[in-house]
Amino acid sequence: MKKKILAIAILLVLVVSGFAGYQAGLIGSTSQVTSMAPSTSSSASTQTVVQSSSGQPIAGGAIQHVIIIVMENEGYGSVMGSPSAPYQNQLASQYALAANYFAVSHPSLPNYLAMVAGDTFGVTSDCLPAQCALPKTTITSLLDGKGLTWKEYAESMPANCSQTDSPDGLYVAKHDPFVYIDGITGNSGSGATSASCDSHVVPFSQFSKDLSSSNLPSYSFITPNLCDDAHSCALSTGDQWLSTVVPGIIKSSSFPTTALFIVYDEGSNNAGFGPNSGGQVVFILVSPFARPGYVSQVPYSHYSLLATVEAIFKTGNLGRNDATASVMSDLFSPPA
Repeated sequence: MKKKILAIAILLVLVVSGFAGYQAGLIGSTSQVTSMAPSTSSSASTQTVVQSSSGQPIAGGAIQHVIIIVMENEGYGSVMGSPSAPYQNQLASQYALAANYFAVSHPSLPNYLAMVAGDTFGVTSDCLPAQCALPKTTITSLLDGKGLTWKEYAESMPANCSQTDSPDGLYVAKHDPFVYIDGITGNSGSGATSASCDSHVVPFSQFSKDLSSSNLPSYSFITPNLCDDAHSCALSTGDQWLSTVVPGIIKSSSFPTTALFIVYDEGSNNAGFGPNSGGQVVFILVSPFARPGYVSQVPYSHYSLLATVEAIFKTGNLGRNDATASVMSDLFSPPA
């Protein structure tokens, strides 16, 4: 009798153990599938890690060049679907689009500062560097610390590191955030230049030379002039400019390791979320690493752009809004 009871007890233990193992396997399998699935819900906006959802670095760490082109003063709805912007719409459908991306403020300058320094520093106007020079660090400080190269390419800039608007009005300092930073210019708003600034903040004409000679820096920040960025000319003018510049990047020998971001500085209203209230704007990732035809609904901002650059180059952050902004990892295809 005792042997029979013992056998039944052993049988019960085996049954219970097997069921528990099955449950554990089921839970583990579900967790794995969930972690691999790309998220487009707003909950993804809480992501602050510097890796993709698969746990791997963005694009498997293969990106060697980041190019940012900043266009001007058009809301998302004015560009997407517009017959005046066929090239941008083509890029958005072919590569990846952030359809819930917001500028952080008004007017232009604080948005440019946000993109490269993670804060607006209380700037609420388009003051000149002589009026509001900033002794602050930017993404360039992090890049320098990692031994990475960078340049600002400004179209129609009359001289390297120019800290005043050009006589023809096409180059404006407010669209060139790096000339506001004391650590780059070597002055406190006096207008004097330094050898470092002269070599890093250059006219846009230098860009094609660097691109064709495979001498593209790790980080390129491009500001078209006041007409070609669609600020003072028609949206179609800006779209035409992009259609002449971007194909050259795509055809270059550097493109296989490049992430090109096309973004507008501010929208036409105060729409946004959290500290971001500069209106909804277009943000397109053009890259062989982009998820083809992908449209993200995750809330992003200029701080997210900076956080994504930091994630790509593994620089760490500046400890400002970039430290808590969402990395835009869902725009990139998971590494093979």
